[in-house]
Amino acid sequence: MPPALARRLPSLALIAGLALLAALWLLAGGDAASSGPGAGADGATTDAAARGTYVEGVLGRPAHPTPLFARPDEVDADLAALLFSGLTRIAPDGTPLPDLAARWEVTPDALTYTFHLRGGLAWHDGAPLTAADIAFTVATVQAAGFQGPSTLAARWAAIQVTAADKRTVVIRLPAPAAGFLTQAALGILPRHLLGGLSPGQLLDDPFQRAPVGSGPFRLVALDGARALLEANPSYHLGAPQLRRLELRFYADAPALAHALEDREVDGALLTGASVPPAVAAARPDLRASTLVTATSLVLYCNTQRLPLANLGLRRALAASLDRAALAAMSGALPGDGPIVPGAWPHHTAAWPAAAEAGALFDAASWPRRKDGTRARNGEALRLQLLTNANADRVALATAIATQLEAQGVAAHLTVLPGGELLRDRIAPRDFDLLLFAWDHGADPDPYPAWHTSQIGAGGRNVAGFHDPDSDALLEAARLTLDQSERRELYARFSDRFAQLAPAVVLTHPRRAYVRPYALEAPDPGLLYQPSSRFWDVQRWQLAP
Repeated sequence: MPPALARRLPSLALIAGLALLAALWLLAGGDAASSGPGAGADGATTDAAARGTYVEGVLGRPAHPTPLFARPDEVDADLAALLFSGLTRIAPDGTPLPDLAARWEVTPDALTYTFHLRGGLAWHDGAPLTAADIAFTVATVQAAGFQGPSTLAARWAAIQVTAADKRTVVIRLPAPAAGFLTQAALGILPRHLLGGLSPGQLLDDPFQRAPVGSGPFRLVALDGARALLEANPSYHLGAPQLRRLELRFYADAPALAHALEDREVDGALLTGASVPPAVAAARPDLRASTLVTATSLVLYCNTQRLPLANLGLRRALAASLDRAALAAMSGALPGDGPIVPGAWPHHTAAWPAAAEAGALFDAASWPRRKDGTRARNGEALRLQLLTNANADRVALATAIATQLEAQGVAAHLTVLPGGELLRDRIAPRDFDLLLFAWDHGADPDPYPAWHTSQIGAGGRNVAGFHDPDSDALLEAARLTLDQSERRELYARFSDRFAQLAPAVVLTHPRRAYVRPYALEAPDPGLLYQPSSRFWDVQRWQLAP
């Protein structure tokens, strides 16, 4: 028998046994088989407390629900968050907290991190979790032939990981990175089950359908319709208060809404900021939270070519935009700077006021003509506004054009397919104005979007923003682990950003999260990705 398979047989037997118990329990009248008063259209009991199980509807079907292969915006990531743990975990404001690691030290040069694991860590199959598992996971990401996201492999490239002993992990970085503790939240995989596989075998291994982790819940059953999880009694942050948690899979938003109406599920993270009226009418037992996503819709100015190389004109454009009105179109949160509200270093910057717009245009030598348009030397101010072919994005871009036209600016909207827009217009920086999204990630570092080094090919500074003072602030913030110092540096950068207006952060999309009043759980704060809502799931409980 191959050594890798031999090592995995006890775990697979355990999973099979748990699945059998779950099936017997369902046949005996558990979650999905219950009927009677309060039952949903499919026979499921609607009272979560009575069932002892919280059922949440989610969009999509699982494919690879493990940390190295999970898709960030789909059900894979939800399952990975519930089943696996990292060295650290991310608080609602983006602060890294201890998880598998109880504590850590960092050398003065900010290059070497020593993590000390908690005692008694164990996988769901009972095997001990040690520093060797952390080293194995990172080595897997770094290996040639790794089939997970290339962005994940890039983040861990050139990082050295050593298991000093069973409970000590030493990680050395090639350069200081203040956001590394956030990166260390990567879910850890079990070496004793996967160590005999090549990187190319991992993606299609049976482990992907029966994952074993160290997270708050362990998998009992998984198929194309649902995932049944039960509490991990040995979870290192304390056994979850929920006995069972079930995720039911739906193909699209209308199907999920109907499942809520019919009481097939207890709660769901919706795609938009509002609860559909039919759901609100049918489910008075639900409370709704509106969660801000760590995403911004940004109007980029091409600062590398005229006329937007002119600072005065950029400030006039910024003053012309009513961000609150634009946000209200979709229930989003108005933007106010390069760091999303709710993140620990957020700072409200002072932007040019709407009342200043006319004077700013005049000062930039773009006065109004008698017909209301703005012109210089007889040439009208005309700007091309680009965005991608998405209905919501096009509606927002149309509203932007209308607001600019009210100030005498002719804004001509061009809509392109996403791939074409990226390849033909964004990559060569061929645009005047660009409406596009920015994903902040869990660490708030704005360096990738606005540092001068990111202007060139492959960089993400698509506005071509170049400012030595801003560069210095962003560089300094990457070199310190002192959160208060980073907060001060980012506040200064935010003020500088608003003053120079290389772009206008317009909105931050929001999503409605509906859960029953019977579920006692705090709001999860910022959604760095949809699975962020589970950051403290071990504390959730159903009221009797």
